[in-house]
Amino acid sequence: MTVYIGNIKFGSGKTTNMKVNQIGEFKLIEILAKTLSDNYKHTNPETVVNEVVSLGDDAAAWNITAGPQVLTTDTLVDNVHFDLNLISAVNIGWKSIVASQSDIAAMGLKPLFATVSLGLTGNEDVNLLKDIYIGMADATSRFGGKVVGGDTVRSNTFFISISMIGHDVFSESHTAPLQRSMAKDGDLIAVTGYLGSSSGGLQILQNKTIDQSKYRNIIESHTRPQPQVDVGSWIARNGIKCATDISDGLIADLEHICKASNVGMKIIIDSIPVSSELKNIFPNDWRLLSMTGGEDYQLVFTGDKELIYKAIKTLTTPITVIGEVNNDYPKISVFNKNGGEINYTYSGFDHFENKKMEIS
Repeated sequence: MTVYIGNIKFGSGKTTNMKVNQIGEFKLIEILAKTLSDNYKHTNPETVVNEVVSLGDDAAAWNITAGPQVLTTDTLVDNVHFDLNLISAVNIGWKSIVASQSDIAAMGLKPLFATVSLGLTGNEDVNLLKDIYIGMADATSRFGGKVVGGDTVRSNTFFISISMIGHDVFSESHTAPLQRSMAKDGDLIAVTGYLGSSSGGLQILQNKTIDQSKYRNIIESHTRPQPQVDVGSWIARNGIKCATDISDGLIADLEHICKASNVGMKIIIDSIPVSSELKNIFPNDWRLLSMTGGEDYQLVFTGDKELIYKAIKTLTTPITVIGEVNNDYPKISVFNKNGGEINYTYSGFDHFENKKMEIS
């Protein structure tokens, strides 16, 4: 089947070398809306909302039963958060959505709806933007957060800004959102998955002398991260009160919890879960990557021993205990497996400062 929007042909192929400034804002919106609808793989059956109005009106509208909701916003800027020479447009779309999905997972809720704002120079290829929206449709089909609207503006720099609403799908229980401010002395600290892989994958992509075909898993940790939506929802319903996602790096994100909860922490560096592949590729740097690498989009959470080990026993996602909360505010002490303290200097990722960790 062939469909025309204006003079643009849709079918099995792509639009032909069309730039945004050749077709204008409104035809672009039609193209991207159709790209989303063509690439949604399913709708989330686990929903308590009735969508009333979506794309095409002045605003989206829906009915929802009472219960907690959360709102998050993330912006990705060309040559700051992504490099089109290193990552495909489809994966940029995926990551732009995952960043918000991960924030909602860290609150213990499920992604519901999203809006997308694009800042465009006008020189972007329409096929590039369609690929980005294919990635968005893929991520929202997989983890929730259907795109229901957005905006396009002219900008000197290409950027993507996502706003996403999350909700409690188990409306009868009204799960309280997880918070950074709920850690307490004696809590165990646990993380999901492996850490440092996304940062390692980026370094591999940036190094043109490495045979990238040998390290697909590590690279995909950077290009196709998996938000821990199901884990976040489960732990919130099973007694955990405190969590955050690991987007800026483990130590940086633990600092957020310490400051919000007025606590300190003790971390065993050798307990941090790191993939054997990362250790093999970066034998001298894997510990540093595990502590500082951003965009893993795993969860770190704290809780009583019984609650943490219930999660470890019940969930299929790997969960690892890496330390304990204490009252030594706001210090995060790092030790090796033999009990020796590791001295380090580090402040987390900051958009306006170039900071790094040093271990002595």
